[in-house]
Amino acid sequence: MKKTSFLWVLVAFFVYSCVTVNIYFPAQEAQKTAKEIVNSIRGSVNVQKKQNQNPVPSSFLIIVPKVYAADVLNTTNAKIAAIKQRMKRRFESMKAYYQKGYLGEGLNGYLVLYKQPNSLKDKLRLKKLVSDENRDRNALYSEVARVLKIQPSQMDRLKRIFAKQWQDTAPKGTYIQTVTGWVRK
Repeated sequence: MKKTSFLWVLVAFFVYSCVTVNIYFPAQEAQKTAKEIVNSIRGSVNVQKKQNQNPVPSSFLIIVPKVYAADVLNTTNAKIAAIKQRMKRRFESMKAYYQKGYLGEGLNGYLVLYKQPNSLKDKLRLKKLVSDENRDRNALYSEVARVLKIQPSQMDRLKRIFAKQWQDTAPKGTYIQTVTGWVRK
């Protein structure tokens, strides 16, 4: 009897001690956030689309106030807004470099100087633009991760989500990194 009880206690101990810890990653929120941020920087998709949708009849809105559940998770704070503004201004000056094939969008979420321009002046200007862009992207990823409460161990996953958005919205002529190499868009 004592031996059976001890055995059950031992089995229970092993069952309870084998706990798997899952780290939650808000994939949908991260994808939505990345899409909204990248589109607002690059201006490629109408970001106001959500505001124009009205799936509920207007007579019902008189009784029930308009509420969007997704708006609870607001990822637009002052720091993100400032980063987006800098990136938006910079993107306008980088468009020609994208189109000429000097720039590439990497799988890691960062901009790559794919090939060098001929003039020294353009080389220096382009290196500075790429450096500033990647510094802002890194700051953006860190701030979005903080807002979404993403663990540091999951940062690469967040960067890959952003990388897909950067690649999808890249201008024609941009080099895009794939798992098999680089292709020109």
